[in-house]
Amino acid sequence: MANIKPFKGYRYNVEKVGSMSNVVCPSYYKLNDQKRAALYNVSEYNAVRIFSGEEKSTDNEINNKFTRAGDDLRRWIAEGVIKKEEKPAVYLYEQTVEVYGTTYTNTNLITLAELEELNTGSIHPCEEMHETSLRDYYEYISHTKADTSMISCLYVEKDKELLNLMNEIRETEPDFEFNTLEDDSVHEKVWIITYEPTIKFIAEQFKDIPLYITDGQTRYEACLRYRNYMKANNPAHTGEEPYNYTLVSLMNTDSDGLVILPFHRQVKCPRGFKEDYFIAAVQDHFKIEKIIVDNDEEEILDTIKKQISTTRKETKIGVYCGGDYFYRLMLTDKDYIKNNLLPQMSKAYCSVDTVVLNKLILEDLLNVTDETYSERVKEERSRHQCFKHIEDGEFEVVFMLNAVKIDQIKAVTAVGERLPHMTISIFPKPSVGTIINVFEN
Repeated sequence: MANIKPFKGYRYNVEKVGSMSNVVCPSYYKLNDQKRAALYNVSEYNAVRIFSGEEKSTDNEINNKFTRAGDDLRRWIAEGVIKKEEKPAVYLYEQTVEVYGTTYTNTNLITLAELEELNTGSIHPCEEMHETSLRDYYEYISHTKADTSMISCLYVEKDKELLNLMNEIRETEPDFEFNTLEDDSVHEKVWIITYEPTIKFIAEQFKDIPLYITDGQTRYEACLRYRNYMKANNPAHTGEEPYNYTLVSLMNTDSDGLVILPFHRQVKCPRGFKEDYFIAAVQDHFKIEKIIVDNDEEEILDTIKKQISTTRKETKIGVYCGGDYFYRLMLTDKDYIKNNLLPQMSKAYCSVDTVVLNKLILEDLLNVTDETYSERVKEERSRHQCFKHIEDGEFEVVFMLNAVKIDQIKAVTAVGERLPHMTISIFPKPSVGTIINVFEN
């Protein structure tokens, strides 16, 4: 069972910081230096300082981005920049965003969830993680003694009682709302739920519902490590200490506003992308079609999206290497990976588009290895950025994918497997700083 509970969250004091728009930040941990600097400049209280702070040439063991994050958070609390909720609460969190001309509104519940070892209970990891980020997250947690960002989880309910409750609450006025300053501006609303019978009802519903981590798995595992460290060093450990819980955003799969976007793959080829060789070699496992379109960015990208779109259980991949055309690949041998390359993995795992791309194209045809992957391959959500990077020559070829489906996520995680890193992109992601969980008794 998933054990969730209310908590006294910390929220920004708008009398001190002005607009919430100036102090929340995106939950992308590896922000580029330009974006990070912009967030530093917009407000001295921007949450980027306690989540993904800047590094300095003078950093050392006692003064670095992690120690500064802890110092900033404690100072903000002391100065009343962020204030503690008076009563334990569960939060209803709504985000509205436009994606490719369509407006989506996704509604989540923000609460605490009791940490448990993965694959032993009701919390299931969905993706592989990166050890480097894990170390950084652990240091942030250790120095701030807080959850500054939310771990996103999907859940499936049979009777839609939680969904109906959320829709009822949404009919009332939110406690606060604001717009983010990201390129993809998001309108956010928050309702603070302190009525104990409602909180009890929500907690009871989740006792029989598994949670699927779709974003923030590395943060979750960092919280686990911190919990285990604190437990080992606390002779009076009871299991009720604040470090036994983590901050989660719970997304209902029945929500009309749930948006899952694909992560495309951009690839560097040290000796150039050999198009003729690729066309000949890829036909071992794919049917390939060359599609010519107007040499216009929007037309090319829209056509690729339409031509690879599918509601069936099939794999279609768009391949673009510049010019006024692209290739559409359609997997012909759906059982090859399972039968010949990964017999130890489930059929569901072997059918995921990122697995197909990794095994049959990146590894087999382009010689991308585990050691060279981070140097040669970059995951990118934006189709327009992919196009730009091809035109600029930063990458030689881009592979455009469809989004992973919810039933694939469930099938893979149900047998204890994890999708390749950067397979799932729930959009929009919860903003950092909207609600903060500080570990206090």
